[in-house]
Amino acid sequence: MKILVCTESRSGELDSVSFEMLGAARAIAAPGDEIVALVVGSSQQAATTLGAADRAIVAIDDALAIPTAETAARIVHDVVGAESPDLVLVPYSATGLDVAPDVAGRTGLPLVAYVMALSRNGGAIEAVSQIYGGKVLATAEISGPAILMINPGVFPEAAPSPLDAGAIASIDPAPALAAARVMLLGEDLPDLADIDLAAADRIVCVGRGIGDAASIDLARELADLLGAEIAGSRPVVDNGWLPKLRQVGKSGRKVKPKLYLALGVSGAPEHLEGMSRSDLIIAVNTDANAPIFNVAHYGATCDLFDLVEALTDRLRGADA
Repeated sequence: MKILVCTESRSGELDSVSFEMLGAARAIAAPGDEIVALVVGSSQQAATTLGAADRAIVAIDDALAIPTAETAARIVHDVVGAESPDLVLVPYSATGLDVAPDVAGRTGLPLVAYVMALSRNGGAIEAVSQIYGGKVLATAEISGPAILMINPGVFPEAAPSPLDAGAIASIDPAPALAAARVMLLGEDLPDLADIDLAAADRIVCVGRGIGDAASIDLARELADLLGAEIAGSRPVVDNGWLPKLRQVGKSGRKVKPKLYLALGVSGAPEHLEGMSRSDLIIAVNTDANAPIFNVAHYGATCDLFDLVEALTDRLRGADA
């Protein structure tokens, strides 16, 4: 079996999700299988850390420092045509969300999305996916070539290790760049002077279950006592209850604090992408089937306001 792993890079640096994809590939690879890593970016040096792969294919150009999904998809399509892999692993990311269905449509390969577990059953691969916002798990058996879009945070990262230069082959990205109809003109980065959730050691995140903007003050008081930053899921930010800079998830910030306390957060895949690698995750949700419990180290199905009040009183007493 040949497994093509699509990595992601930014300004010459590989994103951590790239090593998660290699970890996923190694989890199902059998002796004699080949793992091929694809790097689309601006620095060939990044590929030298992909020792968990057997070889790497790189498409390098200064214009690919931050590749658009359209250009990345064209390159992945060409590599799939040249390599004929049995499996193509794509991260469920802002870019991968466009790349995977694009390549599936162009090649006619089946696509299995929201994958959170993989296993091998003889010559077939079994993929467990989250559907309906993660409330239902579905198992698909894959016996032929397919594209799998893997949820970040569900497979351990393969350790960066040296990959011999002789195992790295270059391809020309010029045709894909020339055919592109979407071009990156620049970046509008947020001002992180006041808050950078990615640097926080402790985060208290509120979800839709908090109810309204006024109730966030209760969670904010708890966060202050814990020495934590307050954050929110996308519905909270979309409702205007917290500013965009405090959003965790695919369209917000990716965080990895020592403590992540999730209050009333259901745990849609887009949110899990942003926080599932936290050292300690504690989830509070009245819905015992909420997907957040799939990644939480500790969970409680009690009313979040009861827990917040009790914990706040206990912390106040400790400070007295």
